[in-house]
Amino acid sequence: MLWLFEGFTSYFDDLVLLRSGLIDVSTYLRLIAKTINGVMRGKGHLRQSISDAGFDAWTKYYRQDENSPNALVSYYTKGSLVALLLDLTLRKATGNARSLDDVMRLLWQRFGRSFDEGQPVGMTDAEAKRVLEEISGTDLSDFFNRYIYGTTILPLREAFADFGVTMKNTADGGKPGLDIRIRQQGNDCVVTHVYENGTAHYAGISAGDVLLAIDGLRVSADGKSIAQQLSRYALGDAVDIHVFRRDELMKLTAILVSEEAPAYTLTLTENATDAMKTARQSWLGG
Repeated sequence: MLWLFEGFTSYFDDLVLLRSGLIDVSTYLRLIAKTINGVMRGKGHLRQSISDAGFDAWTKYYRQDENSPNALVSYYTKGSLVALLLDLTLRKATGNARSLDDVMRLLWQRFGRSFDEGQPVGMTDAEAKRVLEEISGTDLSDFFNRYIYGTTILPLREAFADFGVTMKNTADGGKPGLDIRIRQQGNDCVVTHVYENGTAHYAGISAGDVLLAIDGLRVSADGKSIAQQLSRYALGDAVDIHVFRRDELMKLTAILVSEEAPAYTLTLTENATDAMKTARQSWLGG
C-alpha cells in the first residue's frame, strides 16, 4: 500500500507548506505542475499501476535500469497525484464538507493509533477504500479500478476546473528533440535513458552511448548544445549522429520527430465563479 502511505504523505508535503504560509498559491501550483510533468514524461505511467509500483518496489523501483522511464511509475509522485484527485473528488461529492483531511484523521483513529496503544492493527486496500467511501458517501470502485489498480490517465484537468484552476500543456509540439536523458562523464556526453517513440529510439541510439556529434558538429559534454544544434532543423529532417558504443564509432541516421516532454502549467482561472473560489479556498486553505 505504498501508493497510500508514501503517495498521500507526498501530497500533503507541499499542501502543508501552503497552508502554513511558507509558500504562496502560485508556488504551490508550480510544484504540482512539476510533479505532473515528471509523471507524464515517460510511458511508465501507462504501463504500471501505482498499486503494482508499490508491490514491485524492491525488485524494480529500487533497481532501475535504462528502460525504467518507459516501464515504471513512482508511487511517490503518481501516488501524490492520485491523492490530490481523491481530495478534489471527495470535496466535490460532499460540497466541500469532507476531504482527504478527514480520511487521514479517520485512518489514524482506526489504524494508526493502535500502534501507539501497543496493539497494532494493519490495514488493507479494501479497508482504506471503505474509509474513503464512508467519508465521501459514494462508491469508489471505479476510481480504484481506473487509477489505483489500472493505468487510466488521471482526469486532473477536469478536476481542477471545478476548483478554479486551469491546467494547460504549453509544450511546443513542433520542436524537434532526441527524447533522451544524459549525464556528463568527464569530457563525454553519455546517454542514460532513451524515451520510447522518440528520435533517438527510432535512430537506434542506446543507453550507454557517448554522443559525439550531430551532423558533424561536436556535442558539448554537458549536452546543453543539443537543443541549439537541433533548432536549425525541422521535423522530418534527417541528421547524422555519431556515437561511441563501447569502443566502436557508429554513424546513425535520425529522422527528427517532436520531443514529447510535457510542459503543463497550473494557473488560477480567470473569471472563476464564486462557487469555484469558495471551493478553491476550502481546498488550499484547509
